[in-house]
Amino acid sequence: MSLFFKNKVVYIFSPQPWDYLQISKHHYARALAKDNEVYFVTPPANAILSNFTIENERKGLYVVCYTIPSPWFLRAKFPAFYKFLLRYFLSRLLRRNIPKADIVFDFGCYRLFDSLDFVTAGYKIFFPVDDFGTLQPDERGSDIVLTVSENIQRKFPEGKCHFINHGLADSFVARAQKRSNMDLIAQRQAGVGKSLRVGYSGNIFIPFLDREVMKRCLEEHRDLVFHFFGSSHPLNGNDQEWYDFLKRQENVVLEGQKETASLAESLESMDILLVCYKPDYKNYHGENTHKMLEYLSTGRLVVSTHISYYQQFDFLMMTEKDQNDGIVSMLAVVKDNQSLLYNAARIRRQVRFALANSYDNRCQEIFELIGY
Repeated sequence: MSLFFKNKVVYIFSPQPWDYLQISKHHYARALAKDNEVYFVTPPANAILSNFTIENERKGLYVVCYTIPSPWFLRAKFPAFYKFLLRYFLSRLLRRNIPKADIVFDFGCYRLFDSLDFVTAGYKIFFPVDDFGTLQPDERGSDIVLTVSENIQRKFPEGKCHFINHGLADSFVARAQKRSNMDLIAQRQAGVGKSLRVGYSGNIFIPFLDREVMKRCLEEHRDLVFHFFGSSHPLNGNDQEWYDFLKRQENVVLEGQKETASLAESLESMDILLVCYKPDYKNYHGENTHKMLEYLSTGRLVVSTHISYYQQFDFLMMTEKDQNDGIVSMLAVVKDNQSLLYNAARIRRQVRFALANSYDNRCQEIFELIGY
């Protein structure tokens, strides 16, 4: 890793807590903690009194949890005052309890503060990951803006926001590095004659999952077994209806959520890995997804609806834009030509690409963009 990311104190402000669901900000924290002292600052809980705890997650990585004295309704009804209160208490808690920051990351804490001005640091990085219709080209007091979304990048003046791809977590990197392509081919050949297993990883209740096309896949390919890795807790009536439908299907296995290392192992046991998204071109544009690198690292064949960033590559099967129905026929093609599952050249290209996108390499890329 570059000298810029060595022996520094790094704050990571996250809109998500530190739990078993590990996404980009968690993986950046782990990568940076290899050579730095990283403080992962979680969203606050509401309480009568302020509180502050630090848990040592691993060498170099500390999870910061805190409460601020405010009633639960304050954030929703009086957001400006809530943000003022949070900045006041959090800045004091940080100054009193942890070392001064050299580098700060803000991964889109829009509901908590509007700017990083309340924290002192040598360099500040704003890193919006998720797009939404009302997102404004605001640098939020940062020195540089990074994003995994080219649509977010286009919202900023030219040169103000830099595209950087998703990263691949260490658990997936480790499995890909120690596994040979021949292992995958031998596994698939040993399974000839058995039902093919199709894996889908991610929240099965997100609004951009194309449920109608997914239903067609399940109903028109009864000889395939579909494994869903993700949340099994419906949030509303529509989610419950979808969840009940999945439970009724004899060719569906609901695996639930898995920690990263367990997920990496489970995905590798699949034959096909599926992406099935339907963009609304307002909050999601079908341009990128972090799960693609995880899928590619396993060496398994990826069958996907259109993801614009990946249209430049030939190591996955992907539909044309806004033609999601094509994924149903693609599964039929794979069933009729199972040699596609263990094409050594394709496996080699996709795994090599995935490994080149490790979070360690992402940190090096950030250093090069910063220009130190």
